[in-house]
Amino acid sequence: MPTTPVIRVTDADLEDLRARLRATRWAEPWPLDGWEAGTSAAELRRLVAYWASGYDWRAHEAAVNTLPSHFADIGGTPVHYLRYDGEHPGALPIVLTHGWPSTVLELTALAERLAAPSRHGGDARDAFTVVVPSLPGFAFSPQRPTLGGGEQTHDLWHRLMHDHLGFARYAAHGGDLGAGITSRLAEAHPEALVGIHLLAVAAPADHDPASSTPEERAYLASVAAWQAEEGGYLHQQATRPLTLAPPP
Repeated sequence: MPTTPVIRVTDADLEDLRARLRATRWAEPWPLDGWEAGTSAAELRRLVAYWASGYDWRAHEAAVNTLPSHFADIGGTPVHYLRYDGEHPGALPIVLTHGWPSTVLELTALAERLAAPSRHGGDARDAFTVVVPSLPGFAFSPQRPTLGGGEQTHDLWHRLMHDHLGFARYAAHGGDLGAGITSRLAEAHPEALVGIHLLAVAAPADHDPASSTPEERAYLASVAAWQAEEGGYLHQQATRPLTLAPPP
């Protein structure tokens, strides 16, 4: 367990946030309903009102600070992670990787069930020792100082699991962005991976389109069509992210 809180926000910062939320100047309605052009104005107003007046920050902050947080320095890269030891000795290690734009908090309930299945109607012999790292730039793992170069996230995860924590072999799970990282992890370090579980299928790092089957080509075409119709946010953030989120 951490000896000091991993998050502590001052009362002044919280009040400043609430004041700015309450002072939001809303855009004129767009002549489309709901989510057709992006964000539902009604839903956004509801969320802002809840965040300004209904959300109990201190209760959630206290809950985050009770989580089994740890920090590691992986070749100069700080990595925050949660660790849940399995309820029986020798439990198989597994690394769970969250997606975008989420955090490790989406995986705590799963981690607790994997580490202590007997508390949830399962068999203690099926327990895992669970490691849940924060992606660089997400929550408590700081953003890397430079883009490009350096180790990729899947290599950081292997060094965390294998070198830092001492697990010779381990399993891995990921969804969304985490599914791609998990796939790359298995490709790069097959000797260490017992198996992987994915909530999405990532394309291989390199492949020859000429070798694709008709079914694979049809799938890739459907992905391209979806990205052209629905993937504007992905292209924007991959090419000009600071248009949407300039640094403070």
